[in-house]
Amino acid sequence: MIRIRVGTRGSDLALWQTGWVCDRLRAAHPGLEIARIIIKTHGDTSTDQMFDADWPVGGFVGAIEQALAGERIDFAVHSYKDLPTAVTSGLTIAAIPPREIVHDVLVTREAVDLDGLPAGFKLGTSSPRRIAQFKRHDDVEIVPTRGNVPTRIAKLEREDLDGVVLAGAGVKRLGIEVSHAIELPVDRFMPAPAQGALAIQTRAGDDAAELVRVMDDVETRRRVEAERAFLRGINAGCHTPAAALAHISGDGISLHAQLFSDDYLRVVEGVETGADAEDVGRRMAERLLGELKATT
Repeated sequence: MIRIRVGTRGSDLALWQTGWVCDRLRAAHPGLEIARIIIKTHGDTSTDQMFDADWPVGGFVGAIEQALAGERIDFAVHSYKDLPTAVTSGLTIAAIPPREIVHDVLVTREAVDLDGLPAGFKLGTSSPRRIAQFKRHDDVEIVPTRGNVPTRIAKLEREDLDGVVLAGAGVKRLGIEVSHAIELPVDRFMPAPAQGALAIQTRAGDDAAELVRVMDDVETRRRVEAERAFLRGINAGCHTPAAALAHISGDGISLHAQLFSDDYLRVVEGVETGADAEDVGRRMAERLLGELKATT
């Protein structure tokens, strides 16, 4: 009998994701016992703080990483996009399961046309990327909105919003049904790097790393590595308005990325291809940083 402990946030989505991973680990390792440890992070206790320059690095994962490094848990399940771009010393991403859908969804109180949103449309989001993408719609009023998936949907009525933007993966995983939702096309509303992907984190070289490795999906790992390399290259934080999405074709990888200015008024984007994910992401970062600087 093997007993291990998993650390997770306590939100509905975090618990669903952790349960999904644990079910598959138990199926792969009969007799495996997993104890769930719920850990509150800065993001859970500071629900009114916006994603700006004051937001701490690793705001949604730092407390969990500390528990992992301190051997209070044996592995953790994260939404990959919540992880800092710099690898935490002594820890490793031992497995990245197959990716869920990557696109965002616009959930609205009433049926609307994405290309003809009503004047003064009140959109709830605190994501700099989503703010920048919707700023191109002149009639949209951005209302800072944070919270887990059910909370943000509830704010449609509670805070008199016309719409909220959510990751489609979270809505799908929780099985939430809404009356009005628009799948945002990724060519116009590119997702956050690693959106829809999970990261199973362990201590480097620990026995738990070998246990969870059965969950690793090679294609998802290559795609996410390219997107995250782009983030590292631009030195991005939670307040950086940037997007990226990679695709695999044979032995090659293609990365499409967007980078907005901090005031959301300028945007550059492009595509880089190659065989090495890290190199593709690095070249994309260098290219877009140079192009954005040239627009000033």
